[in-house]
Amino acid sequence: MHRTLCAAIALAALAAARGADDAAQPPALEPARLTELLDQLEAPEAPRRAAAAEALGRAKAAAAVPKLYALLDDPDDDAQWKATLALGAIGEPAIPRLIDGLNLDKERPRWKAESALKMMGKAALPGLVEALKDRRGRVRQSAAYLLGEIADPAAIQPLAASMADKDEDTRWKAATSLARFGKQATQAVLEQLRSESIECRRCAAWVFQNTLDPDAVPALIAALRDPDEQVRWKAAIALQKMGADASDRLFALLRTSGRGDERKLAAWVLEGVADPRVAAQFREFQARQPASEPEAPPRPRPAVLPKSVALTLASAPDKATVFIDDKYVGLTPLTVPDLAPGHHFVKLTKRDHLPWTKLVELLYPEEKLEARLALKPKGTLLVTSEPAQADVYIDGEYEGKTPLEKKHLDANPYSVRVEKEQFLPWEGEIEVRAGEQARAQATLKSKVEGWYRQRLQENPNDVSAHTELAHYCLVRGELDKAVAALAAAVEVMAHGADTSSYGGRLAQEIAKVWGQAFQFGGGLELGTVRRALHAALHGVWQRHHDKKPLQRFLAELRQSVPADFTQPPRP
Repeated sequence: MHRTLCAAIALAALAAARGADDAAQPPALEPARLTELLDQLEAPEAPRRAAAAEALGRAKAAAAVPKLYALLDDPDDDAQWKATLALGAIGEPAIPRLIDGLNLDKERPRWKAESALKMMGKAALPGLVEALKDRRGRVRQSAAYLLGEIADPAAIQPLAASMADKDEDTRWKAATSLARFGKQATQAVLEQLRSESIECRRCAAWVFQNTLDPDAVPALIAALRDPDEQVRWKAAIALQKMGADASDRLFALLRTSGRGDERKLAAWVLEGVADPRVAAQFREFQARQPASEPEAPPRPRPAVLPKSVALTLASAPDKATVFIDDKYVGLTPLTVPDLAPGHHFVKLTKRDHLPWTKLVELLYPEEKLEARLALKPKGTLLVTSEPAQADVYIDGEYEGKTPLEKKHLDANPYSVRVEKEQFLPWEGEIEVRAGEQARAQATLKSKVEGWYRQRLQENPNDVSAHTELAHYCLVRGELDKAVAALAAAVEVMAHGADTSSYGGRLAQEIAKVWGQAFQFGGGLELGTVRRALHAALHGVWQRHHDKKPLQRFLAELRQSVPADFTQPPRP
């Protein structure tokens, strides 16, 4: 408990300090000291790993990012936290790795990645806004949550757009984050309340349950006639919470609306308003209304309503999530005590099932309610490619090779990406419908040298084009062209001129060549390739050894390639 509290204090202190001392950059570590600390991050003793992480964080050593990132899953709590604090202190150079960390399967390092990004505050904002469009659902979820934690108004519009995300968790995390902005978010949320997306309108109506902005009342009144029942009830609950601010318009609606369902909702809202003046006005209004025939035989009413009601809920299947008036109360089966008598909106949800909703009137001290949830309709997605045996990613997750049939998918749109070495990737969004088979047919175009040359003629600083050209040439057995392309990519990095947002992966791609992660063509042997690559990168070092970006890059590369490119290759 003490360690957790200390860590939380440290996170808050570092986040506050970032804005005050950004100008006071620490001196760069000497290369020998940097190498020593990087080695200590892999020491067998946990205190040494923790101390090295702390020192690298103080120095804001960008070259340490890969090893510090690995330390987020260290078995020692202190080493984990020191690595988290260090990554947060390093800031922008660590953001791409930490964004990837939001998709980790293990909860603990994933939470540490979130913590480091949160520490950065506004510095993390551009990366997190971009992450809202990531293919990986888990990344979008965490980004939506963190933008609410950082609470910079620049995130309001991107979060509002994310309420239309196809992933339910992302939608609701975006809505929860928007609610934290209060009235600042009103205009952006009002736009989404008019969206064509049902899910987006549901989220927007819910946000107003928590911001209670009177400026939203007219739009919420209009939402009482939304074609979607959940939107109508979420809007009704928001209006009820606003109380007197909404009462005049609701009474006008009762007097003038020709729609019975709309008047019923307005009456339900006014019936539950806590303001005694509104309650008295509503009783007077009811007393003046002529008696009408009930639509259905009413339940017998007790002479005196109870002070509270205990509602017992059961469902088939069980373990359904229960919301009463849009407030979470637990999982079925359960009994909810101390409910006020009168009308309540009950909603049950369960994974792979359609939501179940009902407006209930509670009249007796003990009431029961049973719900049967229907399974969501499913569909199938068939992915084929020419040529076959290409890698398939659905919503950013690897699923296998073509031809691939993915069954039991919810009826939703899915992003599909098909990749194969030596071919350009194919991407598309495919709509899966209930009871049907959707098809994605990818015709892959070959990556040819001329295409890469054209890209590089248009933009010589495109590191990704240099790297992909090198891979293409190695597959064809053209060693000189390959090492020249990789050397050109490192030249771009030396000048800090990369325009492709790819630089962070260049070290990984060189490591793939060094370890022969794919088959070389033309009878090329690994030793020959290594010597040529070493000579080419050493040549870059000789020309630009005074460039700080090159020094940082080669230090990072040293972590994955056991070679010192600052020295000439051995004969």
